[in-house]
Amino acid sequence: MRDVQVLLLVLILAHMGLDYLSSAWRAKARSPRGRWLDLTTVVAYVCVFGAILVLFGHGALFGVLAGVAVGVCWVLARWLIGQLSWKFAFVLRYAVNIAVVCVVWMIAEGNWLSVGASAKALINPHNLVVVLGYVIVLRPSSLLIGAILNPWLASVDTQGTLKSAGALIGYLERALILTFVLLAQWQAIGFLLTAKSILRFNDIKGVEQRALSEYVLLGTLLSFSTSIAIGLAVTKLLSVLAG
Repeated sequence: MRDVQVLLLVLILAHMGLDYLSSAWRAKARSPRGRWLDLTTVVAYVCVFGAILVLFGHGALFGVLAGVAVGVCWVLARWLIGQLSWKFAFVLRYAVNIAVVCVVWMIAEGNWLSVGASAKALINPHNLVVVLGYVIVLRPSSLLIGAILNPWLASVDTQGTLKSAGALIGYLERALILTFVLLAQWQAIGFLLTAKSILRFNDIKGVEQRALSEYVLLGTLLSFSTSIAIGLAVTKLLSVLAG
């Protein structure tokens, strides 16, 4: 692996480590002195990022400036995104911080053109077909399965179940199945079906739960069949594109 790629990985790992340590320290301190904590975080980024960039042959001044930029962006992202009520706001915060680290790396190595060419190379028929397969296996397939199962929904007792858990399980299940089909891992699909059947059996066994068991079985078979069919279609289309 080239030093350019190693530098990017080291910078990301350093950022993740500093983010964890800073967040843990803030949670443990529980102090109103937020400005001192912010300043300490920026200093830590300056020291760590400066040392890394110097070790990889970049100037100390650039290392200090890069550390200040990443540290300040970390503090601002934590404060600004922390104002959001969205429960997955932390994902956005991590994405922003990683993007800043990548910008520092690109400035350090001066490889803007190569990064742009690599990003452009990702947009090709093969990758687009795979992405399309995942899109279809998620939302349109969910609507199709829901329409088929809808006539029996009223006769099923769903009390005691988590709200929207079934839909999320279906999304994850079909995404996994499509992945296994694309990787030709048919044994994994059989294992997934067996594991789900065992877990469901412990929950819905009994004569009084027969309607629910049949409903779950029908939904599972529809989900597996739809995902496998889409996976085979994607695989066939990929072979045509490759040929």
